[in-house]
Amino acid sequence: MPRAYCSWDNRKESQTIRIFHSLRYRDYALFWSSDFLASVGHFVQEVALYWIAYEISGSAMALGILGLCGATPRLLLGALGGVLVDRYNRKRLLILIQFSTALPVLIFLALFILGALEFWHLLILEILNGSIRAVNPSASQSILAELVPREELMNAVSLYTVGFNLARIMGPSLGGVLVLWIGVGGCYWVYAASLILSGVGLALIRLSDKREVNPEQNFMREFKEGFRYVWDSPLILSSIVAAYTFSIFIVTYHRFLPVFAKEVLDVGPEGLGILMAAPGVGGIASLTFLAAVGERWNRAMLLWITTTITPIFLILFCFSSEFWLSVALLALVGAGQISFRTISRVIIQIEAPRELLGRVMSVFNMDQGVRSLGSVVMGALATAFGVSLGLAFTAGFSLIVTTTIFYRLLGKKI
Repeated sequence: MPRAYCSWDNRKESQTIRIFHSLRYRDYALFWSSDFLASVGHFVQEVALYWIAYEISGSAMALGILGLCGATPRLLLGALGGVLVDRYNRKRLLILIQFSTALPVLIFLALFILGALEFWHLLILEILNGSIRAVNPSASQSILAELVPREELMNAVSLYTVGFNLARIMGPSLGGVLVLWIGVGGCYWVYAASLILSGVGLALIRLSDKREVNPEQNFMREFKEGFRYVWDSPLILSSIVAAYTFSIFIVTYHRFLPVFAKEVLDVGPEGLGILMAAPGVGGIASLTFLAAVGERWNRAMLLWITTTITPIFLILFCFSSEFWLSVALLALVGAGQISFRTISRVIIQIEAPRELLGRVMSVFNMDQGVRSLGSVVMGALATAFGVSLGLAFTAGFSLIVTTTIFYRLLGKKI
């Protein structure tokens, strides 16, 4: 059982403070800070990558292809990587991923310094980087239950999500400044340093993993075991199918916000920035609520509520013509979306056996690869019916699918 390494006042605390309880545990604090550092570095690198890619290619379509090269390995290798997460020491696997990710970064720097960098180099390096990091989400989320007691798991997962969302806000902003100050190459050096420091931080975690690999185990049999467990677990299956549904019909709405800003709300670039930030603010605020309710609420009910309110708020946003009302509705969309992912992760952490956790989590995380399909679906409907009506249709379809799923699979649990 993980032990807290500092004292804590047991008096009634604010909901905002409660979400930081998990940082009392030394190993979780090391993991969280290491992951946060690497995430900030990743988003700094991403700004530099897309900047140099557009300078080289001069094509918006090329940027889409670059994004596809980075996302495809996660979709193809994510579930297979879950077998590795369940077979091997998760701490060592995370350390190996951090140091291995530095390889394509150093190759980029060598080509950049020599003046030999071409667009096809970027495509190959993104495929390599995506392949290495395909296992990272499953390994990171699977190790959380080993770092804190069960009663702190909601706080731990919530704070992990807060860290990633803060990095998603800070990293691009910092990257934009650093591209001007130290150039693209400097941003890649920053990313390399963040990976190395993150790996060192993970190495300081004192986590014993006594699992032994059976040489007679069959890789494909273990792979199928993960899917079989998901299929036989209604609550986990519901959350995963809902996650895939969100990825296709909800999550990529942010790519169409420039159209709303220009054609619907007429607010210009400054208003677009506020619209883009609103879901992140709402998402972080929602995690305070989850930390407050803790174990008191039925998780199946929370899952159903979040999958219901998120598309409803998106539909309302689609038909809003008032700027600040639209901002508020986007904040609520972000709150529902982030709450759904956090609750789903907690359910998997608690329900799935330790020996299957990596595989189950990897199946859940494949929803991030499905988002490429979501962009196509939402783009097609937005083109056919207009952006407001098109996105409202996709949100409505998501609501129908998730409601049917929860009614059929969970029944009396809600």
